[in-house]
Amino acid sequence: MDFHGERSGAIHSVSLLVMDRGSDKIQGVNNTSFTSMETAKNDHELSPEKKPSKNLKYPKAVFFIISNEFCERFSYYGMRAILALYLAYLGFTEDQSTMIYHTFVMLCYFAPLIGGVVADAYLGKYKTILYVSLYYAVGNIMLSAASVKSLDINHVVASLIGLFVIGTGTGGIKPCVSAFGGDQFVLPEQERQLEAFFSVFYFAINAGSVISSFLSPVLRENVACFGDDVCYPLAFGVPAFLMCLSVVIFVGGKSMYKINPPSDGNVALDVVKCCSYAVTRKVRTMKHVKKGHWLDYAEDKFSRILIEDTKIVLKMIALLGPTVVFWALFEQQGSRWTFQAKHMDGDIGFFVIQPDQMQTINPVLCLTFIPIFESLIYPLLSKLKIVRSPLQKMVYGGILAAVAFIISGLLELKIEESDPILPSEGIGHLRLYNSLNCPVSVRSDNLGINSNISSFGTISFPQIPITEFKNYTLEAKYGASCNEKDAVLNFALESKKVSTYMFTRNGGVHLMRLGVYGEEDVARSKDGSPKIRLVYGGGNEKVTVLLQNNLDTKNISISDHVSSQEKLKSSSDYSLIVNGKLSNSTIRLKSGGVYTLLLNDLKDINFSLFVVTEPYKMNMLWQLPQYIVITAAEIMFSITGLQFCFTQAPVSMKSVMSSLWLLTNSLGNIVILVIAGVKIFEKQSSEFFLFAGLMALVMLLFIFLAKNYKYVDFTTQENQSDQQNATTEVSKI
Repeated sequence: MDFHGERSGAIHSVSLLVMDRGSDKIQGVNNTSFTSMETAKNDHELSPEKKPSKNLKYPKAVFFIISNEFCERFSYYGMRAILALYLAYLGFTEDQSTMIYHTFVMLCYFAPLIGGVVADAYLGKYKTILYVSLYYAVGNIMLSAASVKSLDINHVVASLIGLFVIGTGTGGIKPCVSAFGGDQFVLPEQERQLEAFFSVFYFAINAGSVISSFLSPVLRENVACFGDDVCYPLAFGVPAFLMCLSVVIFVGGKSMYKINPPSDGNVALDVVKCCSYAVTRKVRTMKHVKKGHWLDYAEDKFSRILIEDTKIVLKMIALLGPTVVFWALFEQQGSRWTFQAKHMDGDIGFFVIQPDQMQTINPVLCLTFIPIFESLIYPLLSKLKIVRSPLQKMVYGGILAAVAFIISGLLELKIEESDPILPSEGIGHLRLYNSLNCPVSVRSDNLGINSNISSFGTISFPQIPITEFKNYTLEAKYGASCNEKDAVLNFALESKKVSTYMFTRNGGVHLMRLGVYGEEDVARSKDGSPKIRLVYGGGNEKVTVLLQNNLDTKNISISDHVSSQEKLKSSSDYSLIVNGKLSNSTIRLKSGGVYTLLLNDLKDINFSLFVVTEPYKMNMLWQLPQYIVITAAEIMFSITGLQFCFTQAPVSMKSVMSSLWLLTNSLGNIVILVIAGVKIFEKQSSEFFLFAGLMALVMLLFIFLAKNYKYVDFTTQENQSDQQNATTEVSKI
């Protein structure tokens, strides 16, 4: 694809930019600093005056900053990895959880606009980082405390307040930390040391995010605390501790820091003031004064350079439109894709993957793919004349994002195929258990039933039309080994319920409704944990059953032949201990499954395990293709997009473009909020296809805009060697 007006000589090395999961990933550089990007030649070689000085020591203070960033990113991504499932744990539906999750993410990417202004114009970077980090840590502690179910508080309100504090806190320090690290270097003499700093800084970010994204789900699922089967207080508490530790580490380096005072103002704020003033002046004077451009009406108060640079920025804003939709797709890894994984089987034999651990795939793939794209894919595509410019990369990246959601939609269709048929209005379910040592033939002409039930077996009749609560008759013929006469038995069915009955011997053969727990629940548990109910076909005695493995112990009592339905913690093998006696056999329960265990004999512990609702059949590894494609899309669209904004913006406007880039992520989350809130489709697969189609349509518009875009070369502009300006530019990325 050869867009009109694109120049193949545009800076296109993605290795110039490094990433930290999402649009906040640009934290530093690999091959050159952002300052040198503004001023260096195409070969990125340092001029003689920019070569590092041998007399300047590497600033030790940056190691405190790097350690601080590792802890903060560990805290943020550890908390965010389990957030969607925690919201469902609080009782929110998946749609409600998705909306709250993306409101939080939207806040995280809007707050940097405020944090940047506060740091630049009022407090300075050091005080902003310190004060906001303390505030941020309080939010983490609040969220951890709110997740303790035994506390007598409103857990939902406390959790939402904690999330608000965390969102504004992490966003508030986002534009400051990397810039503060850059302040510790003397430029241009230490430009190469600055490059090395950003490489280590980048590693710390991704190390923190990868480790915490994997560890937090383990703490959530594999630890029981405060009388609960899961331990969100610990899963949130570890990130809270790391956030507190990050503050201690940051303060510990104060004596070594180079702390610059706040600057005279904030460029982004100046642009807003300029635009507002220009609009006001035009409205007041348009009848008497005519200008070539509406921004020219601000020339009596603002500099010509600011006005002209603002014009360029406004022309670039149109190209940011597709970025909003891209983030709407990309950010669903933590919500919709996590919920999709929750409806899948994580058992891979030697390890059980937790749904929220799938988010770890993206940063790991990103670290792997960047050098592959740089050294192999981009050179090959350029040689084939397929991709030769940033905007072309973004087009293909956007297309890949749409493909990723087509894949996720197709996968969701397969998942939906295994959804259980639930009783609904006018529909009832009937399930019969046979605890006899002979088969039973059952027949009911008015219900269309004519089937055989094996000895110690079961049979189910879903979707029986029922207009009202009604008694029915069932003809039963028993096998010879039972030595029983045929009988006509009465039973009742109800709409919207599953009625369960058991053939049992109590002086004679009876069709017995299974006690007060007779209404069987065939729906899967909200968190995908297996559910089981125990039925005893012998006498009416009390039976105690212990289901046990190394992760879970569940004590279940059987009364009146049946137990309540219990949710088990793990998807694995369980030992069976009946009235203190260990069975020689184990039972295997899988994620999403609903089971009934029929005990036939207490002495020898004979039992049958029946699957009421099939467990999840699709393995979580089937999500790998969509994660691979969305990561490739991220590299081609996101990294290239921010690089494009940075290189095509005037020197004075780079911080403005960086702010707008963060804003597109915030707006992308609003798109998700709208679509999830309206609930256009009942099926999640249809929503995935909707997002794919929306991305495809937006990319058609983007192709049109890209064809008409003229690249700008700012390398001839006057170099800005002032250190404060240089590190300020770094801070905005």
